[in-house]
Formats: sequence, C-alpha cells, structure tokens
Amino acid sequence: MAAWRDLREFLTALEDRGDLVRISREVDWEYEAVALTRQSSAQDGPALMFESMRDSAFGCVSGVFGASRRVALALGRDYDWLLRNFDQLERNPIDPVAFGADAPVQEVVVTGDDVDVLSLPLLRHFELDGGRYLTAGLQVARDPDTGVANVSIHRQLPLDRDHLTLFAPPGRHLRTIIERWNDKGKGAEVAVVLGADPVTQLASQARAPYGVDEFAIAGSMRGEPVEMVRCKTIDVDVPAHAEIVIEGVIEPGRLESDGPFGEYPGTYSEAKPAPVMRVTAITHRRDAFYQNTLTGTPMTENHWMMQPGATAMAYREALRISPDVRSVHVTPGGTTRHHVVVSMKKRHPAEPRNLMLAMLAGNLGAKLVTVVDEDIDPYDMLQVEWAVNTRVQPDQDVVIVPNLYSPTLDPSAPAARTSAKMGVDATAPLGEARRMYEAPVPVGYDGYSLAAELERAGWRMPDETVYLAGGGAAR
Repeated sequence: MAAWRDLREFLTALEDRGDLVRISREVDWEYEAVALTRQSSAQDGPALMFESMRDSAFGCVSGVFGASRRVALALGRDYDWLLRNFDQLERNPIDPVAFGADAPVQEVVVTGDDVDVLSLPLLRHFELDGGRYLTAGLQVARDPDTGVANVSIHRQLPLDRDHLTLFAPPGRHLRTIIERWNDKGKGAEVAVVLGADPVTQLASQARAPYGVDEFAIAGSMRGEPVEMVRCKTIDVDVPAHAEIVIEGVIEPGRLESDGPFGEYPGTYSEAKPAPVMRVTAITHRRDAFYQNTLTGTPMTENHWMMQPGATAMAYREALRISPDVRSVHVTPGGTTRHHVVVSMKKRHPAEPRNLMLAMLAGNLGAKLVTVVDEDIDPYDMLQVEWAVNTRVQPDQDVVIVPNLYSPTLDPSAPAARTSAKMGVDATAPLGEARRMYEAPVPVGYDGYSLAAELERAGWRMPDETVYLAGGGAAR
C-alpha cells in the first residue's frame, strides 16, 4: 500500500467505506462532541466529522482510530497481525526529508496578539476535568545536545489565549528534553502537530528508546520519508501536510496545575504541576480542521493506538529474558498497558518467575504479569483464566513486589508513579506430572466430524427467540 499523503486522504478512504460520518449541524465543544464520539466508540462505530463547532471557525474530526479496523487500514495490515508483528514495521527507519517552501500547513500563519488557542474547538471531555483539553497533538521537540527529535502525545490544558500546560510527567522522553533545556537555562521549543497523516500519528506510539526519531519510524511504516518543514518561530521541523501546528516555548521553571482529567485507565488523574508552553504562532491550512482523540474507559482510540506499540515493547522485553516466548498480550482490561499475559515454552521450573519479575520492572509499566504455557492462547482470556484456576496455588505461584517505579497513571498508587506489582505463574509442572494439568481430549478427536453428521441430519441452529417466546427454561 502506498503511504497516505495526509489525514485528508485517509478520511476520504474512510468515507468511501462508510466508516466516517459527517455531522453538518452545529455541535457543542462542551461534552456533546465527546459524548457522540464515546457512543460511536462503544458500538465500534464510525469516525465523526463535526463540520460546525460552537465558538470556532474550525471543524473537528474525532474518533479517527476509534475502531481497530481503522488502525489496520492506516497501516495496511490486519490488526491481529499488528499485535503480533508491530515491531517489524519499525525495523527500517527512513529519515524525514525537507518539503521546501509553501508547505500546506503554513498557508495561514498567526502570530503576536492574534494568537488564541481557544479559536480552536478544544473539547471538554468529562465532568470533573480541569477544563477544555487538547488531546490529539503530536508534541515535537529536539534534544539540546544531539538535535534528535522526539514525537509523543501528551494532553494540554489552555491557561489563556497563548499559554498551555504540557502534561509530560517525569521519566517521559519529552519531560527529559524539557529538563535538559532547563539545565542550560533555556526553554525547550515545542511544536504541537494536529492532523498529521495517520501513520505518523501511530508511529508516535512506538516504544522506541530515547534518542530515536519517531519520524524515522514513521518513514519505516510508510515505506517513504515524512516530508517536513521548519516552523515559522521556532527551530523545529514538522510534517508539511498536517492540518494545524501550534508553535511555542516552554517557560523555564514555570509549573501550573493540570487536571483532573479522565485518563486512559478509565479513571480521573489528579491535578498535578505541569510545564507551561507559551504559544508563539499557530499555522494551518486555509480550510483546516481540528482533531480530537478520545481516551477514558477501554477501549477507546487511545487504547487502539497504544496497543500494538505496547505489545511490541512487551514482546521485546520478554524475549530478552527467554528465547522461548511464544506470544504476548497486553490486555484491553489492563488498559493496554497494565496487564501482560505471556505464553512461553517452559524449560526450567523458575523460568516463569524470572520472566515475570523482568517484565514488572520493565519500561512498559505493567502492574500484573501472568505467564502461561504454550498450550494457552494469551489472547483468549477464557483460556488464561482457566490456566490460573487449574495451575496456580497462590501461596506458591503468586509473587508480589512492593514499591516499584511505575511510569503509569494508577489511582490506587500509594505515591506518585509508585506501585506494588504482581506476577502470576500459571504454568503447569514439568515432566510426567504435567499430564494431569492438560485439558482432556477424546482420543482421535480430530478424526471425527460432527459437521458432516449434522449436515446429513439436516440440522440447523435453533432460533433463540423461539425459546424466549416459549417461556420455560429461558425464564
């Protein structure tokens, strides 16, 4: 598949497939747009284009990645393949290239007293939120020593017309860049990109080591380089075909309260001090639209975007400990981050314990790691629960480790970014004893065909409504 040139091309493809709906009436930025997006996400529905937003000249697209099929379409792969092989898309980085003059994203340039971030239709998401939030921006900043770009997504709260918080907690790559610039007595220059092409948005979720340019990873996923243009007021390059770019500088030493906000665990994060970005310019296409990303209780587009990259990271960490890892599942119920199920071929009784402890200490932020045998599909939670029920003695097979660093949002944490963690060895014993832990199967099971017998008998599945209408056992 050829690379998507921009988000517009992708949205046209969605509309052609009936997977994007345009709403022409005026929609309110306060709760309504998010409520409609949440309802669509809950029923695996379409992306929504709100063509008219209250108090803004910009339209708003929301829920672009609100279904796994749209992530799959963006990357040209089946979603199940992405979960198991996402790291293959990251392996051949292609550096971005300069677009040149007259980039589409700079058709309109707003600076000085004309800058007003609330001219954009930033949405109010949830009842207890600290305000209207920008959620879909790709923050781009350069390391002060290497000049290498980092691309990530962090929420931002407007403080006034030209100031936004930037909720990049300590330990995240962007916060490291901000602090390194602070060490030099300077403010980090940051560009916030809205409406980049879909592959570049997904590449921002790759769990690459610090110092790796996610635009190069996007090039690998696209099969061709991302075209870039230098910002108008800061020394940062951004995708030339994006919809909107907010340029700004972090004010050294200034922290302002950010939050609460309904975050990806499906709970509110507390209000905490966050760096502040002073906006120096807003550039955009002449007919630009704003993009919103929904998060909250799984699954939302935030989770669909995170899951392939998080799974690839977990798989790499697991393979470093055991070459006999078969598959890894970062579960939806674990908010695509906090619960990891690992299937492996066990060769030593203590091997699962080594694996779970390494995974709990890894950078993903897993709170629970469950290790199962290779006969268990980690993506089938019925099988996983069965293994826990039949192969685990809690006093022997559950490990609890207190007070580990945890780079995640967890309302139950006793202190900031600190959590107790748990590992469960749900593997069967080695040797002859294992036979008693295997699921019983009739001898010659695969040699018999019920389907053939049912076809000969002319059997059809009974209509469930007949049973319900008849009363009796359905009561």
